[in-house]
Amino acid sequence: MLGTGYADIPKHYVAVYRECGLDELVRTVREGLSVPPAETRHPDMRAEMELLDKYRPKKMIDRGVSRLGAIYASPTEETPKFPFRKERYVLEVMVDPAEAFVGDMDFITCLIPFISANQSGLDRYRGAFKKYWDSVISLKDFLAHYREVMTPDGSYWMAKTTAPKRLPKTCFAPEIMVMTPLISPRYVKVVRRENVHDDGHDYEIPVEPGMTWEDER
Repeated sequence: MLGTGYADIPKHYVAVYRECGLDELVRTVREGLSVPPAETRHPDMRAEMELLDKYRPKKMIDRGVSRLGAIYASPTEETPKFPFRKERYVLEVMVDPAEAFVGDMDFITCLIPFISANQSGLDRYRGAFKKYWDSVISLKDFLAHYREVMTPDGSYWMAKTTAPKRLPKTCFAPEIMVMTPLISPRYVKVVRRENVHDDGHDYEIPVEPGMTWEDER
């Protein structure tokens, strides 16, 4: 089923990328890609999402944007890597850009350990939470008005000179929140598979064009 609908994808859909483990890949093949139920998330991750959602401005609430209710993705194949996975897959997911939003995780990444360790006294970080939500724009605007800038220390995204003044000038750690509740497996395909060996290095395993799910297994 994976990727079989690419020939009839609506023209305005765009590709985003998501890392997952084998369990999520199997679930996606069977049921489609969906928002994980809140109770299935790691308690620390769930606490972080719930806390940040409390600081959403009204315009985000009205548009239905929620970190807890999102499918997360990245704008490129260089997705965030989770150290606990020994085998990981990078998925290309075709989405409606009108149903996805981009926020700059750079504002809150350094606060996540504090959120996980202590749920009290976090009002002092209200400014950082507000900056995160102020950075959130539509995926359509992000793709149209930003370009990736490569540096020796990594990359970040900069607004083009033609971008509207209302948009943030930079985005250092773009996080895509896809608010579509369920994405058909026909609009998802595996673009990379990696094994993490005991030496800590990633070893990419080629995914051949036309390879079936049974071949992958």
